[in-house]
Amino acid sequence: MICAVPFLMLLPVLPGTTPTAEEIMCRVAENQKRARMERTAYVYDMNVFVRLKKANGKPAREESRDYVVAPGARGSERKLLKVEGKVQEGGKVIPYTDPKFRVNKLDADGAITESLANDLLWKINGNGPIVDWFPLTAEGQKDSSVELAGEERYRDFDVYKVNWVWRDGDEECWTGEALIEKNEFQPVLVTTSWDCKIPGAVKMLLGTNVSQVGAKITYQRFAKDVWFPVTCGGELKFRVLFLYARTVAFSARNSGFHKADVTTRVDFDSVGN
Repeated sequence: MICAVPFLMLLPVLPGTTPTAEEIMCRVAENQKRARMERTAYVYDMNVFVRLKKANGKPAREESRDYVVAPGARGSERKLLKVEGKVQEGGKVIPYTDPKFRVNKLDADGAITESLANDLLWKINGNGPIVDWFPLTAEGQKDSSVELAGEERYRDFDVYKVNWVWRDGDEECWTGEALIEKNEFQPVLVTTSWDCKIPGAVKMLLGTNVSQVGAKITYQRFAKDVWFPVTCGGELKFRVLFLYARTVAFSARNSGFHKADVTTRVDFDSVGN
């Protein structure tokens, strides 16, 4: 576990010295806890887009969702404002505005679309991207190893470049790179890809294959120690049971940030939708 020594977060970085990759990510993990609290004071808009294509490259389904995020009774809460989707069924296009719309009971495209839309840049009872793919928290770093790959200038920030690997047993499944701002130890850009191989016996038995899984999250600074994930995007390809193959592209964008008045609270009927 990278953050096995908590006091590493408290020690200042001495002038002329460079912290280790473990120290950098440990500070990032501690800052993520504070960031969740800071973000709950903001109101902003969120757009999520998911597109599925068939194995022949033809469109299968796409959907765009607009949300508003605001302070609520349990931290930041999210309300769905609008859905615009369409399904390519044979030679016709079926538009829809219901997030639960399904062509039939076995509509796998609908289930995949809804799952991604619910998770992108959002975590129920939290406020930020789903972190399973990114070792930014102490929990996410338990099975990760990191390596400092250097320092550089990215956009308007001086950053540390940290390479990381997440292991599942003996398998090195998730690999990626994190650019960490040098003064506030906040992520600026995080990329990841899934490199685990599906055992050949499983492929033979189930005809299942997953490839080209990757994602990227960018962050923006709004005030000292207040950073928000503003974009997320990625793609994956998979084939199941020799019958169902899809290329899935997904993206999310946060915008229109403003700090809420201390009396502002939005009472949402449902959280995390």
